[in-house]
Amino acid sequence: MADRYTVKSGDTLSKIAAANKTTVAKIVAANPVLTTNPKYNGGSTIFSGTKLTIPTTVNTSKPVVNTPGIPPVTGSTTSVSPGSSTVVNTGISSTGATQMDTLSMATLEAKFGIAAAVIGSDKSLQDALNRILGLDGSGTMITDPALQTQIIQGTTWYKNQTDTQRKHAYYKQTNPGQYAADLELNASNIIKQYSGNGLTITAADAIKYADQMMQQAVIKDGKVIRYNQDFLNKLMADSIKFDKTNTFESNGKVVYDLDGKLETMAQALYDRAYDYGYPATTSNDGFKKWFEATIKGLVAGTLNPEDVDNELEQRAMSLFPGLKDRILRGETARQAADPYLQAIANTWEVDPKDVDLNNDTVQQVINYTDEKGNIVPMNIYGAKKAARRHANFDFTQTAKEEKTNIGATILRDHGFLA
Repeated sequence: MADRYTVKSGDTLSKIAAANKTTVAKIVAANPVLTTNPKYNGGSTIFSGTKLTIPTTVNTSKPVVNTPGIPPVTGSTTSVSPGSSTVVNTGISSTGATQMDTLSMATLEAKFGIAAAVIGSDKSLQDALNRILGLDGSGTMITDPALQTQIIQGTTWYKNQTDTQRKHAYYKQTNPGQYAADLELNASNIIKQYSGNGLTITAADAIKYADQMMQQAVIKDGKVIRYNQDFLNKLMADSIKFDKTNTFESNGKVVYDLDGKLETMAQALYDRAYDYGYPATTSNDGFKKWFEATIKGLVAGTLNPEDVDNELEQRAMSLFPGLKDRILRGETARQAADPYLQAIANTWEVDPKDVDLNNDTVQQVINYTDEKGNIVPMNIYGAKKAARRHANFDFTQTAKEEKTNIGATILRDHGFLA
């Protein structure tokens, strides 16, 4: 025999089961729609107006019969031992040995991803599992999945771990062979990333980081710490050593001796800084601090190339206000200053690349204040005149020839030369 029941607002399957002296599992079994229709979430969600078939109530009026090897339900004080897989029988009906819902430690471990090894070390978890299995002295097993989950989630074990952390611990214990293979593969990938950046890492550290990244996220001191690629990038950034430098200097600044992708990244950063006139406008120590922090930021992912360009652009506009408009149009400081650098370089008979943006004559030319008080570059003729007044011009071949000619003219004028 079975009864029909119409779900009312505020009902839950566990409430309906208790009122009808049956179990949630039996109601779900008697109503396949709860598992075949996704909207019911396997019975976790029900809606008012839903008609349910309520299975016949099991007669439990007769005394409970204890079966050898199975803990008694009523008045039981049996506790769950770690790893135990004892099956609990809720009772025997008057018509025969009809087993109601059964649970075991192994079932709970698998359902909630609990590694057997942790049960003995967490009392809150032991108590929760004993309560679910009816081994807490209540004599009643808890078969409602929602209530089981609520009990587990109330433990310190659950609150102090993330879902991925719990799954990792369970996977590590229940599938050690595959775990070891995955760990080795992930550690190998970490070593490759370090090597690609010209960095070294010990096998022990690679294994430690691989295990952490397989956990994905953990809770420490109440905070969630994520072990992802950003985590690994920061580790690599912190491992960069700036203790080796080349014997030559680039644009007046020491060049670090780096390898792999770091070498390429460093050269690109040197070139970009040079284009914006940074090395020429700061001390060597100041540039070193900026360079090291920027490289680490790029590797850690806290900076990207656009961030660096924006920083250099703002600095260049501050140092070279006469070039601001051209820099805002997308030119670097050296691109904006190129016509004036060319004029000065030709006057000094040097390569334009060797003209320092921080040179006082260059600053005078590109940050010239006109009659209206605007800061603008001089015209090319003015730039050449300013360059001729600099001491650098005295060492040019042009200056030597001009001085020789002037001297010869004076000597002729005074009759010393024919």
